Amino acid sequence: MPGGYLYRKGLSPNTRVLNSQKVRLFGWDSEGEGSLTQIGLIQTWNPSHTRTVEPVRGVGFGDQIAEQAVGVTELTASVTVMMMYLRDVMQVFGYKAGSSGLIRSLKHHRWPFDVQEEVVLPEFLSSEAQDGASEVSGGTIEDESKAVVTYYEGCWMTDYSKTFDVGAASVTQDCSMNITDVFEPIQGNNASAIYENIKDNLKEQSTLFAFVSGGSV
Repeated sequence: MPGGYLYRKGLSPNTRVLNSQKVRLFGWDSEGEGSLTQIGLIQTWNPSHTRTVEPVRGVGFGDQIAEQAVGVTELTASVTVMMMYLRDVMQVFGYKAGSSGLIRSLKHHRWPFDVQEEVVLPEFLSSEAQDGASEVSGGTIEDESKAVVTYYEGCWMTDYSKTFDVGAASVTQDCSMNITDVFEPIQGNNASAIYENIKDNLKEQSTLFAFVSGGSV
């Protein structure tokens, strides 16, 4: 990002009510050299979990539910990002698109991507946080803080759009994605080992991304 007063990290208010300024999103940026990079200029981020729950009844037992039959869980998310000349929504998720390469369409995507979400806790609440919060660095106020971290693994874009409006001063990009899995990457459910494997795999993919400066990812 440019230096000077542009794109500085500012202060966020400390309240018990969750403030969107405390939410950070990270991706494996196409220019990030195989490391998680915070995504800037996010306008909306909307992860969603849904599953079918079907009530089961029996003939002859009246209007009474016997049990709920629980189906599978579908994980999806949508995101809106302010578009820049040298960075677009495909690039922040790892694809050699825009000024980085020749990726222009969903049909050029050959690999999934991962997204990490951090809800950074105010310092005065860190002592009250239990096992679900992890130590993180690079917060907007403190160098180190606690955050509720969620890792969305194996994401594929299902739609992508941008709108150029003669009456608007800026351009936003929207995309939706299907998610393969979700977990706490640092300490929960042996996720540390999983996370290390993910980082190793993404390092290999970043090598492929570097190779595809003019091809398809």
